[in-house]
Amino acid sequence: MRKTRDDLTISEALRDPLIAMVLRADGVKLEDFKQLLETAAGNREPRPTPVGKMIGALASRANLPAMPCFC
Repeated sequence: MRKTRDDLTISEALRDPLIAMVLRADGVKLEDFKQLLETAAGNREPRPTPVGKMIGALASRANLPAMPCFC
């Protein structure tokens, strides 16, 4: 089974010829676009994994915190 994803990685977006044409047409430097993508990625909340979703669902049923604490 092959795993697929809908989004480009940052490096894929920076190499994409269509994106490069749009950046050129808009007068945006590739380095500025890279900085924008990296900043946005750093501010983005991570996608929950299937295991994380399961833990969250079980925790909500048992009124426990979604993230286990091993303090």
